[in-house]
Amino acid sequence: MKLSLISKYRTHIMGFAILWIMWFHSPYTWKNEALHFIHDIGFYGVDMFLLVSGLGLYFSMRKSKSIGEFYKKRAIRILPAYLIVTVSWYAFYKPEVSFTDKLLSILGINYFRGNITGRPEYFDWFLPTLFVLYLLTPLYDKLFQKASVKWKFTLLCMTISPLLCIIFYHTGQQVLYGSTVRIAVFLVGYWIGWFLYEKKTEDKASWMVHLPLLFVGITLVYCIQKYIKNPTVFWGLNCYPALLVAPSLCVLLGGLFYLADKYLKVVGKILLFPFYICGKYSLEIYLFHQRIMEIANGDKGAPIRNFLATKWHINAFSPGYYFLIGIVSIILGAALHELIALVTRLITKNGKKKKHTVTEESDQTNAEEAVKENATPATKEATV
Repeated sequence: MKLSLISKYRTHIMGFAILWIMWFHSPYTWKNEALHFIHDIGFYGVDMFLLVSGLGLYFSMRKSKSIGEFYKKRAIRILPAYLIVTVSWYAFYKPEVSFTDKLLSILGINYFRGNITGRPEYFDWFLPTLFVLYLLTPLYDKLFQKASVKWKFTLLCMTISPLLCIIFYHTGQQVLYGSTVRIAVFLVGYWIGWFLYEKKTEDKASWMVHLPLLFVGITLVYCIQKYIKNPTVFWGLNCYPALLVAPSLCVLLGGLFYLADKYLKVVGKILLFPFYICGKYSLEIYLFHQRIMEIANGDKGAPIRNFLATKWHINAFSPGYYFLIGIVSIILGAALHELIALVTRLITKNGKKKKHTVTEESDQTNAEEAVKENATPATKEATV
């Protein structure tokens, strides 16, 4: 099992991550202790996502001709879906929020100033975090490329994460823990991207290595959850075992996906398909799932819950209820992604047509001018 399997099955791993996150966001109390624990650590899906995002960003930086092109690719992928969902959310579901708060929330500013203003109204912590990481990636890449020993530089930069947590702890900005504790795993993903892109020699990393690392990471988070009683300290430490869990779990999943793909043939492709679909549409699924969960579990969702209980015999807040929310989120996410892709293709196609037409007109004009220039001397000669 190689690190390269993370890159090969990157989309599938993202699919697993978003499914785990959706499960985590479903507030159902499982009676089975093992299921309850796996549900409670579903936030590690975010760490897995940031790990493979860091890996992908390294490849993107190498393939982009300029920083402008790098930002353009990120903007095209994220902003259309993000703006459609957020603007619609505030326009139709939360019209009572002031225009200023709407704007600051959509821009991600309210997340970073939430505890200062005392306003709980901010939209998603994950997308503002992603925006900042994308914004800083070109600068980090320049420093990273200059470093002679990449892993030492990565470790040094990873210390920024706990330092920021300590600062936010003492300034009452614990709401930012969700971002700061995950800087470290993002940087690990960036290092893995460098390692794979530069085609460094790599021995086959046995499952006998990754399984113990995964076990140690899971044990650490279990001990943190069981013995750390201070909620502020708990959330400050809870994500750091991801430095063991996320890479090992991604490699092990990549190995399982590879084995299923290679040896199970058609059955394997069928098993991998849901993970691929969820990974492909992970951003849009995340955006919809967050909002649908709030509607479905709030007062405005009461008619929906009554309808499902009466017509389909699906009890509110049951596993079936949250499974249905997940399916709806996936369908809406896929539809939005494909709609944006279609519109983008049409715009690009029209842009190319216009450019081609302008080029043809320019060529025709140049040709006509050339003919006139060539024809003028001949006329004078004939006149003379």
